Amino acid sequence: MTRWIVFAGLTALIVTGYFATFHAQGKSFWRSVHFIPAELQKKAEATVAQSGASRWARVEVDGQIALLSGVAPTEADRDDLRLAVRSAAGRGGPWWGGITQVRDAMTVAAPRRPYFWGAQRGASGRVSLLGYVPGQRFYREIKAAAREMFPTGVDDRLEIAGGHPTGPWTATVIQSLRQLSTMQTGEARFEDRVLTIKGEARNSQAQAAVYAWAKALPQPYEGVADVSLATAVALPEPEEESPTAAPIVTAPVQRLAAANCQKLIDQVMTANTIGFAPTSAKVKTAVAKLDRIAQIAVDCGEVRFKITGHTDGSSLEAAVDRLSTTRAEAVAKYLETKGVPRDRIVIAGAGSSQPVDDVDTPEGQANNRRAEISVLP
Repeated sequence: MTRWIVFAGLTALIVTGYFATFHAQGKSFWRSVHFIPAELQKKAEATVAQSGASRWARVEVDGQIALLSGVAPTEADRDDLRLAVRSAAGRGGPWWGGITQVRDAMTVAAPRRPYFWGAQRGASGRVSLLGYVPGQRFYREIKAAAREMFPTGVDDRLEIAGGHPTGPWTATVIQSLRQLSTMQTGEARFEDRVLTIKGEARNSQAQAAVYAWAKALPQPYEGVADVSLATAVALPEPEEESPTAAPIVTAPVQRLAAANCQKLIDQVMTANTIGFAPTSAKVKTAVAKLDRIAQIAVDCGEVRFKITGHTDGSSLEAAVDRLSTTRAEAVAKYLETKGVPRDRIVIAGAGSSQPVDDVDTPEGQANNRRAEISVLP
């Protein structure tokens, strides 16, 4: 009987001793108004500082309850800080000690509109990061990926801010950095739901890969690509007839599929119409613009092209026999001087049957005087 009394007394003493202390990260402290709040306050403040939130958050410990206040840049940062403070001194709870509860009085800053992120790669290989990221953990993930992809250096001008669109935003940003790393120079710009990537690719294979990636961006995002070849020849831009120049000479490259050739041709033609003076077959388009098309044609291997000439719809041009065909022939001859075999080019004249603008105004007629290039199946 005496043995059981002694055992019960020792058990009661141990239990009383346990509840008279609290345990935080391998250390024990007396449960008193002196030790508990002071120690937990230090650990909570250290956690706020380590998380990078000391500029916008404050923490006060009352017993084993932490009170958070301030204006968080984003909801993600607020949630992350709350979890970090909860475990600042161990697992917490009545049995394990530490912080048992976090009371959140923080607000969240207004979202940024439009929401912009960007990256720029110069000839030196360094990349500059600018714009917004939706939280500290996203910032760390993007910065680490940039350092891995651009060992030459990363210039960081990022800012934490809320308002990013829904969807796999961080993954898409990192993928755009990966595309940028394959380019000679370039820029990626992510504004709200539209991601634009442009610049110069090292070769046609990298060029086609960027276009394919931009087209396949997941919903709700839209990708836009404008990528030229770093090996493209840039010549002066005369206003009228282009002088005969030496053919483009290129090293062997990965040939592009017909679909990619058409995509690249369309990209050039959308921004750079091949125009003509009234009643003339002299090409007005600058030489460098036609050289872009010639370079694509060379990279496309054996793919054949069709050049269609058009007139402006006026009675003056209607009186010039075969003018639309002559315009197509003028473009074909120039491409031939740049290294595109003549047997890969088919010409056609559509006359004024396919206007793209008003045939009764000078501006509309100028737009109708044109040549178009398409890839033959």
